[in-house]
Amino acid sequence: MDVKGYSRIPRELCYWITFLTEALPLRSVGTFIELLIGAMLSPAGFVTEAYLVVTMRNHWTSYYKWLQEGRWSWLALSRQFVCLIMKVVKQDVIHLVIDDTLTLRASKKAPGSQIHHEHGNKPNLARYVRGQCWVSLAWVIKRRKQFGLLSRICG
Repeated sequence: MDVKGYSRIPRELCYWITFLTEALPLRSVGTFIELLIGAMLSPAGFVTEAYLVVTMRNHWTSYYKWLQEGRWSWLALSRQFVCLIMKVVKQDVIHLVIDDTLTLRASKKAPGSQIHHEHGNKPNLARYVRGQCWVSLAWVIKRRKQFGLLSRICG
C-alpha cells in the first residue's frame, strides 16, 4: 500500500469510522472499513481503485457482491452519516448536498441500468438515454475562509 505523506490516522477519523459502522451488521464492518479506507486513498474513489490501493482480505467479487447484494442498508448508513455531522459540527446551519449523476450505459444487463431523461440537453445525446443513476450525499464545509466539498459516488 502506498501511503506517502501519511504518518498516522487522526483520532477523529477513527471515531467517525467507528460511529458509521454502528449502522452496519457486524459481519459487514470489516468489508466497509477496507472499502472506505481504499476509497479515501485512491485518486477517484472507485471500488476497483480502492481494491487495488489496499491489500484486501478477500477476492474482488466478494466486495462487489457485498455492495450489490449485501444485507446492509445504505439508508441506515446515510442516516448515521447525518447523525455524525449533527454531533460533530458546532454550527447553526449545516449544508448537505444531494446530487444525482447519470452514468451512460449501452447494455441492458448493467446493474440498475434504466432509461433516464437527459437533463444536460447536450446536442450530441438523445433526450432519453440508458444509464445508471448514482446518488451522492455530501457535506459542504467552510474552513479558513474557503468552502470545500467532498463527494463520493455511493450508489
